[in-house]
Amino acid sequence: MAIKIIKIPVQSATVQPCIVQGDTIPKWVVEFGISDGIDLTGATIKMQIYWNNKRLIKLTNGSGITIDSALKFTIDERSKDEPVLPEGIGIGDLEITDANGIRLTYFYVEYTIIKHYTT
Repeated sequence: MAIKIIKIPVQSATVQPCIVQGDTIPKWVVEFGISDGIDLTGATIKMQIYWNNKRLIKLTNGSGITIDSALKFTIDERSKDEPVLPEGIGIGDLEITDANGIRLTYFYVEYTIIKHYTT
């Protein structure tokens, strides 16, 4: 399995390729198919993002990540009231440890934060 880079926010026709400092970051749902061989029952999911080698985002299920079903989880919305992220690109990864203790890194994560000018 090749590890992919997921750019947050995930791009669509209405979502831009970056986040403005201090803006709410919308939730993101990740859903696997039955053929993917994933079972999130009893799993632990962790995601950490770093800027200049300093960890600024640390999420796990129950604290920023919600396991919705055996095949689906949500990276919860990041409120505008949380600490403001710095300008630049934050990088990290997301790993899943299943109920049997097998841990795999499923993708790298990249946040691009641009300066906020409006006060």
